Amino acid sequence: MKSLFYLSLVAAGMFAIHANGQSLYTLAGPVGLEESLPLKWFFNLAGGYDDNVNASNYNKQESAFISTDIGCSLANYDAVTQYSFSAKLGGIFYLKDLDGGTNEALSNSTLSAKLSHSFDQTLRYNGSVSFAWQPEPNYSNGIANARRDGDYIYVYVSSSVSKAWTSRYSTTLGANFSMIDYQEDSAKTDNRDYVGMNFTNRYKWTERLAVSLGWTGSYCNREYGNNEFSNFVMAGAEYAVSENTSATLRVGPQFKYVENYGTKTYPSAEFGLNHRLSDRFMLGTFVRYSNEAVNTYIPYNGASYYSNETWRFGVHSTLKLTHRVSLNCGVNLIASDYTRPSSISNSDTSNLTFNATAGIKLLLTNALALTAQYSYTNGSYSGYNYPMPSYNRNVFSFGVNYSF
Repeated sequence: MKSLFYLSLVAAGMFAIHANGQSLYTLAGPVGLEESLPLKWFFNLAGGYDDNVNASNYNKQESAFISTDIGCSLANYDAVTQYSFSAKLGGIFYLKDLDGGTNEALSNSTLSAKLSHSFDQTLRYNGSVSFAWQPEPNYSNGIANARRDGDYIYVYVSSSVSKAWTSRYSTTLGANFSMIDYQEDSAKTDNRDYVGMNFTNRYKWTERLAVSLGWTGSYCNREYGNNEFSNFVMAGAEYAVSENTSATLRVGPQFKYVENYGTKTYPSAEFGLNHRLSDRFMLGTFVRYSNEAVNTYIPYNGASYYSNETWRFGVHSTLKLTHRVSLNCGVNLIASDYTRPSSISNSDTSNLTFNATAGIKLLLTNALALTAQYSYTNGSYSGYNYPMPSYNRNVFSFGVNYSF
């Protein structure tokens, strides 16, 4: 029975690997079996305090706020065709007139859907769609500057087909599209979209270990600055450490072409780990290093950075203390080195973002819960790639959640 579980765990990692453009926490395969959920509705209402709404060191403003949203979720993993869906419509409303680039009312809405269909025991299709219109950065999908740059619209669509040729050898072919569109005119210099394809061959070496060799091509079309095309050739290993832990490691070269600059080769690597101890404790971790196309345009003189070597690290965990009390916490760290500017008037620069969150949820009844959340951010980066002093931001919120 255990060997069957390890086999299914490795297979799940094979099918989940191509969702990593949607969330870096999916670098490692899922742990355990997904649980189906009936249609569920929820409503959230919270009030809080933000001591640096503009995420700035020179225009620091504080304000109380109210946030509210309504949404629903649904999941079915008990059929040949499996699917999940979640949606949230909401907003954040500041109770003070704010100077600078932050509006007093901001959308905070998201939508995600996934579909998986097995044509037979050897052929499987996976697809997903995500949409977000929100002001806060989502570190799991690579957006770190959003709070300083205003609210943004983010779209991600992926599709893949996996074929198992033998009990050990399989092939996956996938394609994806994503885009980010900042709503503030001053931040549109980082608007961009990606079109990508990937091809992976995987071999199940043992019941716990699978090795892979794959190619990923990603074309970045920017509204401002130089377009880019990257080819990644990655060798990887996926290991079911135990029934509760799954780990993935991939390394290889990145061949990056930038318009008007040419092609350079950089190293790339990514690691993911997921751990689940029953339903009481869950932990997700990712580390990624690559040369990115994020924030490389310099609007003041129309120049660009041809190289952006970035480390991304994230960890998120939930702990259920009792059947009524649960805790959550997370840490995100992004370090970027911008080099090779197209203009001699610009120098190399390094940017760093650190974020930590902690929260608690208390169930009063099966439907009603109280929540409290805290977020701390320290940034020594700029949305426009010029050095500036660090800023600190603290956000507190207290709310109520009702679901049925």
